[in-house]
Amino acid sequence: MNLKMKKLFISLAVLVMSLPAVAQEAYSAYSPYSLFGIGQIESVGDQNTAAMGGIGIGVRDPGLINLLNPAAVTAREADAFMVDFGVKQSNLVFAGAGSDGQLAKSAKNLFNIDHVVASFPIYKHSAFKVGIMPYSNSGYAFTFHEYKDEVLATLGDVQYFRSGQGGINQLFAGAGVTLFDRLSLGADGIFYIGTIKRNTSTDFNTNEYQRTASRSWTVVPRGFSAKLGLQYEQPIGDGMSLTLGATYKLGSKLKGDYTDIAYASGGNYSDTTLNNSYSVEYKIPREIAVGFTLRKTDSWMFGFDYTRQDWTGCVFDPTPGVNFSTGAAQSFNAGFEFIPNRYDVRYYLRTVTYRLGAYHKTQYIMIDGKQVTTNGITLGFALPVYNRRTSVSFAVDLGQTSLAGAASLTTPGNVRERYVKFSMGLNLYDLWFQKVLYN
Repeated sequence: MNLKMKKLFISLAVLVMSLPAVAQEAYSAYSPYSLFGIGQIESVGDQNTAAMGGIGIGVRDPGLINLLNPAAVTAREADAFMVDFGVKQSNLVFAGAGSDGQLAKSAKNLFNIDHVVASFPIYKHSAFKVGIMPYSNSGYAFTFHEYKDEVLATLGDVQYFRSGQGGINQLFAGAGVTLFDRLSLGADGIFYIGTIKRNTSTDFNTNEYQRTASRSWTVVPRGFSAKLGLQYEQPIGDGMSLTLGATYKLGSKLKGDYTDIAYASGGNYSDTTLNNSYSVEYKIPREIAVGFTLRKTDSWMFGFDYTRQDWTGCVFDPTPGVNFSTGAAQSFNAGFEFIPNRYDVRYYLRTVTYRLGAYHKTQYIMIDGKQVTTNGITLGFALPVYNRRTSVSFAVDLGQTSLAGAASLTTPGNVRERYVKFSMGLNLYDLWFQKVLYN
C-alpha cells in the first residue's frame, strides 16, 4: 500500500472515531413512522448499489465492496485492498392531518455519515471485510394542541410534545471463499448496538395550578446475528455472464436496559414521579433474499433482488392512541449500470459508470391494519480516479412513503413523506505486496 493510500486510510480511521460525537448532536434519520418499534429499518448498501435501486444480492464487481451479499467479498484481484466510506444528505417533506383534522405540512433536512467498510485478501480465493453501518433509525419531533371543548374549558390551553432520537447500528466482520472458480460462499458476523430515546410532555399554558408533565423512555439494545451468502457465476458467451445470489440472515434477540422516567415541573421546582429500570428483549426475525445479475464485462449490467422478513408476531412497546402492529416486510429492487468505454484514454466521460434503478418496499410497520409502503427511483454515477478502480460515486434517491390503502392524506395515521436523498462515497482501491522492478 503506497504512502497516499496510507494517509487516506488513517484519515478515515480518525473520522470513524469521531462518529459517536456527531451522532449525539443531530438526527440520523427523520420520519413520523420511526416512532414505532425499533424505528425504520435502513436500506443496506453503499452509494453504488443505492444508485441501482438497492440491488446487490447477485452483484459481483472486483472494484466494489458489496455490503448485501457476504459471498461477493471474493470478487476481487488477489492482492486488492479496498476501503469504502459514504455520507448521505436527505431532504424530506411531510403532509398529513393535523390535530384539528386539517391538512398540515412540514419539512426537514439531514446530513449524516452512512457507512465505513474495509476489505482485504486472506489467501488466494478468500477475502475478509469489516465495517459499520446503520440497521434502524428513529427520529421525529412534533407538537399539537388540544381542541376538545371539554378539555379547554377545564384545563385551558394544553399543548403536547412528542420526540424521539437514536437508532441501532450494526458492526460486522465477514469472510468468503470461491470454490470451483464459479461458486462463492460467505458469512458475516453481526453485532447490534444502539440507543433509542423517546420523550413526551404535556404543557398546561393558561392554568397556573397545573404543571408540565413529562416522560422519557430510553432503551439500549444489544444482540448478535449472522448472515450467510452464496453466489454462482455462469459465463454465457460473448463476454457475458449470469450471476445468481442468495442470502439468509439468522433471526436474533436484542436484549438491553430500559429506563422509564416521569416527572412534573412548574415554576422553580421539578418532581420525579416515576423512575423504573428493567430489562427488555426484542425479536428480530430471519431474513431471506434472492437476486440475479446479467452482465457484459466492462460494459453493462442489469439486476433484480427480492427480500422478505416476516415481523408478524414481534412485540414492541405499545403506542397509546395508535393501533400499531407488525407485518411482513418485503422489497423488490431493480437496477442497471452502463459504462461507455472503461479504458478510453481520450474522453473521460466515456469511462464514467452510469446507474439507475427503482424499488418497491413494504415496511414491517402497520397502522390500523394498513402497511407503510415506500416507492422510489434512483440514479447516479461513479467517477474513476487514480487507477480506474478507485472512484468517487454519487447517488440520488427520489421516493415517497405513505400508508398503503389510506383514503386520503387526512386519514388518521397516514403521513405522506416525500424525499430526495443524495449520497456520496469514496471507494479507495489499491494493490498490496507488489514488487517494483527496475531495469
